[in-house]
Amino acid sequence: MVDNYLFGEINRISPEAPVPVVEIDSKEMKAGGAANVALNVKGLGAKPHLLTVVGDDNYAKELLKILRENGLKNNHFIFSEERPTTVKTRIFDEDKQVMRYDEEITDDISKPEEELLLTKLNEILRKEKIDIIILQDYNKGVLTKKVIKQTLLLATKLNILVAVDPKEKNFFEYQNVSLFKPNLKELSTALQMKINPKDSTSLNEAAEELKRKNRFRNLLLTLSQYGAFYSNEAGESELVSAKPINAADVSGAGDTVIAAAALAMVHKMDLYNICRFTNHVASKVCKRVGVSAVTKDDLKGFK
Repeated sequence: MVDNYLFGEINRISPEAPVPVVEIDSKEMKAGGAANVALNVKGLGAKPHLLTVVGDDNYAKELLKILRENGLKNNHFIFSEERPTTVKTRIFDEDKQVMRYDEEITDDISKPEEELLLTKLNEILRKEKIDIIILQDYNKGVLTKKVIKQTLLLATKLNILVAVDPKEKNFFEYQNVSLFKPNLKELSTALQMKINPKDSTSLNEAAEELKRKNRFRNLLLTLSQYGAFYSNEAGESELVSAKPINAADVSGAGDTVIAAAALAMVHKMDLYNICRFTNHVASKVCKRVGVSAVTKDDLKGFK
């Protein structure tokens, strides 16, 4: 996924329609989606292997260029002739976002692409020492039911941890994963229940309902300004509050959280401290405009 940014100023209304005219004076292209997760993993000091489907187009080439410029060499792209690279273009009036438009196809990838993706996954797992698999789902059609099922079977067979950031479409396909990380809106929608992010009883009820359906081993529920909530295999749970910040842009914060949580889990950090850690790094990237990956400097101040 590519995140495109157009920065300018609004000084007049169009004579063609009652809409503002943005005079663009600068542009920026960033790696988004799973590529941003990989950048976060790299920023935290680990070695990511990025496996995804992109279009056979110039945006994919630009995405590869951005990743290589940031030191990511293990990029396993499947170039599709049936779909474009997903591009999200955001238009800013100075520092205020006024519009976003998306160019994408979100149907499931084709059967041949599905098979190629799984073949490449098998190759990576066979050749490399992989500590954890991060499945970052954006409802874009790459993580199909078959891809999810086969990935989880492979991970179980090879005793590899799996961390999941789900979306609504395949929410309940991720069974018995090591770490399940929805946000409040996603969980509330999936369970069709109202959840109070400030009330531990409400959060625990939601966690128990989810456990009946997903059998997760560990839950990390992100709650935006309210922090994060966890529930683990031992039956322990807690609402871990976050310090209030002036957020400039929350886009990509979920990518940072899943990357940080996954690596913390590999290093056997307990869920309470994983919540504290992800609250900390997410607060850093939210202070920056545009999708942004965590850096080692962002870790300063975490104790």
